[in-house]
Amino acid sequence: MDRLYTLLQNRIEGVVSTPDQYHAGLLSNFGNLFHATPRLVVSPLTARDVAATVTFAREHGLTVSTRGAAHSQSRVAISDGGILLSMSSMRRILSVDASAPSVDVEAGVVWRDLVRHLAPRNLAPPVLTNNLSVTVGGTLAIAGIGVSSFKYGTQGDNVRELEVVAGTGERLVCDRKKHADLFWGSLAGLGQAGIITRARLDLRATKPMTRTYYLLYRDLRGFLHDAKLAMERGRWDHLESWASPSPQGTKPVAGRRQVFARWFYPFHLTVEFDPGHPPDDEELLRGLDPFERLYVDDLPTVDFFERMIPVFDLWKQGGTWKHIHAWIETVLPWEHAVDCIESVLPDLPPSILVGGHVLLWPARGTTSKVPFFMRPPGEDLIGFGVLPAIPARFWERARPMLENLSRMTELMGGKRYLSGYLDWTEDRWKNHFGDQWGPFTALKHKYDPHSILNPGFVPFPAAPADVRRVPGESVPAAD
Repeated sequence: MDRLYTLLQNRIEGVVSTPDQYHAGLLSNFGNLFHATPRLVVSPLTARDVAATVTFAREHGLTVSTRGAAHSQSRVAISDGGILLSMSSMRRILSVDASAPSVDVEAGVVWRDLVRHLAPRNLAPPVLTNNLSVTVGGTLAIAGIGVSSFKYGTQGDNVRELEVVAGTGERLVCDRKKHADLFWGSLAGLGQAGIITRARLDLRATKPMTRTYYLLYRDLRGFLHDAKLAMERGRWDHLESWASPSPQGTKPVAGRRQVFARWFYPFHLTVEFDPGHPPDDEELLRGLDPFERLYVDDLPTVDFFERMIPVFDLWKQGGTWKHIHAWIETVLPWEHAVDCIESVLPDLPPSILVGGHVLLWPARGTTSKVPFFMRPPGEDLIGFGVLPAIPARFWERARPMLENLSRMTELMGGKRYLSGYLDWTEDRWKNHFGDQWGPFTALKHKYDPHSILNPGFVPFPAAPADVRRVPGESVPAAD
């Protein structure tokens, strides 16, 4: 048995596993594109375990990669010969302060569990991702966006305090004043400076019921006009939209015939309400001009939050959940949205969307203050995501199309959302972060000077030889 297994197991309360004990899922992530075998897998019980593991790795020349629900699609949540830290073992909801309101959670808490825990109090996080089966720490490290982000920004914008284990092994409590650089650098920071072990999240009051209006648009400009109007009016709690193909036949694309589609734009607008005081439908929809009003649906608010679970279950039952997911999600400048989207959709084969979809999300450029969540300048933005499920045998055919799509959205001023498929050179990383590349690199060098945290994703330049961490304030165990 690996001698490091015994040495590390003696230091922590959690469980250390060796390759003979791994299940296949640990070797990849949701993307099913990149595969790697860690030397050890650690399932920590406490933040002390995380700190001890990072210290151990530094002492023995190993790297540490973090894994939550592994919904990422690039070289994230996997480890090639290092230690894979499986944070889902730290999933306690520690306390709820209804007066603040806020909640303290460990990083491995799954959003769905948190939503259900808070529902009896009519409380919820201001922003929820569409997929609730992901972890708090995982989405905060990316940014965390959802159908209420146009009002509340990212999930990272709604954090009061973090406990973070830096690459030096120190446990630090940070907020917007104390260790503020590490606080902001851990939100949308890709786990490069530290590992989030605990978060204190803002909550908001919810109403027991939701009403969703299902509108359909046949023209992208008409949809965007009404999406902007819906954001400006401030009446809606959630805005959700995508592009839906209606296959028409085949046409030549890049030298071969493929199915093409006529695209339509569903737009779902949701408002919360108290039973006995339903919303005024006509007043809410006044000024909107859809092609058709399809449906109105009332649901308990907690069921609305979980609305995508049946969709994901269908993908799993159909087998597409195990396909390659090379998702391209980009936040576009409003003024370039029509040109970009309408240059992509006509030649996008609907077949790659079996088990996926084309996502659109209207957003405000001023709602997020997270510095490393990169987005274009401007008051209004539109998110554009092509989320395919591709059988492995077709990957090499699909790959150039998706890489070209990513480059085109970047050339049009878009900023990629970093949970998706990325295989970038250092130049493209620099271009993505722009004037934040220097601060991001400096943060990495300060808190992870030996570059042991989450390697293989962001190609940082090596830290100067004289970089030394100034000791921070260690905190007592929170467990």
